[in-house]
Amino acid sequence: MNANFGEDMELLQGIRQNDAGAFRLLFDRYWQLLFQLAARKTADAQDAEDIVQELFIELWRKKEPLVLSVSLQSYLVSCVYLKIFQYFRKKGFQEKHYEDFARYEAQIKGAPEAADLPHASFETEYGKLQDIITQTIAMMPPQMQTVFSLKHYRGMTTNDIATELNISPESVKTHLKLGMIRLRKAGEQYPAGIILLPAFLTILESSY
Repeated sequence: MNANFGEDMELLQGIRQNDAGAFRLLFDRYWQLLFQLAARKTADAQDAEDIVQELFIELWRKKEPLVLSVSLQSYLVSCVYLKIFQYFRKKGFQEKHYEDFARYEAQIKGAPEAADLPHASFETEYGKLQDIITQTIAMMPPQMQTVFSLKHYRGMTTNDIATELNISPESVKTHLKLGMIRLRKAGEQYPAGIILLPAFLTILESSY
């Protein structure tokens, strides 16, 4: 959990009570991080803004208690990745850097395990997969975990991470590749991971 966990929970409680001030504080705290992540993955600032705005609107409207096993930041980042996945599904995965999604779409539709997962079931299964991924990251060696978090939670480039940690870009790439291997192994142990993991990892790897 991050240092803001307790305060974030208080702000969420305020949001459930229609406290606009609490919503603004949470919005200001996480907007830039989430927008930068969405913009890097979609390569479209307007679409990225729409994705993050939609997420915050849903957060404002969500009045039932939000039970978290991870930090709110990790939860929101996971939600953005889910929305990015849905964004490219809706657009037909025609963007240049996401051509492989067409193959994964066929796998999803053709696999008996998927059974044409309805939207709600997809979100549930994706959420479970995200929990496994978060736990796997937490169990990585310290430097690998740091590299992976800087890349996927803060959206830093390979060179920026290398400068930040005073290591070579090749070392950064090695940590990322080894981290992806760990994620694949962890995800493959989860039944729905066979269906959802390839597309999710393609999103993560798109900027390597």
